[in-house]
Amino acid sequence: MKKIISCSLALGIFSSAVLIPYSSVSAASIGNAESLLKTAETYAGTLKWQISYEKTKEIKTPDLKTFNATKSAYFQAQKEITQLNGTDKQKLEKRLEDNVGVHYTRTMGYIDAVTSGNKIANLTEKFQQLYSENPLAESTEKTYHELSAEIRKQAKLLYKVYGKSTRDAFLSKYKAPAELLLDEVKYTITANNALGKLNTLIAQKASAAQVEKQVNELFNSLDLIADDDIYYSLFDLYSEVIRKDASFIEQEKELNQFFVKTNELFNSENVEAVFNLYSSEYPDYEYLKEDLRAMFDQVDVKYELLDMNVYSIIDGYAYVEVTETITEGNDSETVTIVYLLKKENNEWKYVDIYDSY
Repeated sequence: MKKIISCSLALGIFSSAVLIPYSSVSAASIGNAESLLKTAETYAGTLKWQISYEKTKEIKTPDLKTFNATKSAYFQAQKEITQLNGTDKQKLEKRLEDNVGVHYTRTMGYIDAVTSGNKIANLTEKFQQLYSENPLAESTEKTYHELSAEIRKQAKLLYKVYGKSTRDAFLSKYKAPAELLLDEVKYTITANNALGKLNTLIAQKASAAQVEKQVNELFNSLDLIADDDIYYSLFDLYSEVIRKDASFIEQEKELNQFFVKTNELFNSENVEAVFNLYSSEYPDYEYLKEDLRAMFDQVDVKYELLDMNVYSIIDGYAYVEVTETITEGNDSETVTIVYLLKKENNEWKYVDIYDSY
């Protein structure tokens, strides 16, 4: 009996010896987790206000020492908490995410947005410099597209920035000035790009319809450019490019012959032949023949073609600038006029007349 009691006693002592350390480890783990969590909360509390525009009144990279300390404390606490069980684990996990994790995540989004914003600022400055030096250079257009891409990238990153006032501050500091600059120059970039596409189409011997469609796109952009120097620079480049197109050159020759023929008929005062040079779309067409007859009866004028420049040929319509000398008796005058012509039944006809500026 004594032996049995001794064995039972020994067993009880052994059991206590096993259970006591386990309880101590569990208590120690909760204590460690609490301690690590409090440290993380302290750092996160500081970090929270560094990414709030309402608090700082500026947009800048938060203190990276505080950020890294928060990050380290966050993951240490997280690791310790995962070793717990039951309700203690759940409570501490929620507290960790509510008080630390959320601010750590928001700060990462904030830092990404600052990094992108700095890229936007640097690209904006670079683009301004390149554009002022040569708005039509390849490097200028490349930087324009790089800046546009970075602006689109930041638009997505701002979804991760917490607080409307902070997001608005990002927009005001980085995005708005860059977009204003791009908006001012977009038609120049668009026109230059359209010119490059036109050059490629002609080099590839594209159809006349494809070339004319691209010319139309180019002119739509040119019409929106306010800077005359840039407008005429692009137009001069267009004039060089379009004269690589076989169809344009052929029609340009036809138009030159048309104006030579026009002067011959005007000089011969052939009313019927001159009248046939005009389209029925010409203003006051119904009175044109009588007007021509009256002009020839009243004055004796001679015309001499000096120069002809075809601006464009699109969908059978051509804009042509003509410089000629008009002589009446002993008086001569050199004038430059722009004509709109239309191809009807394979013959060019006058549609309208404009002053040249």
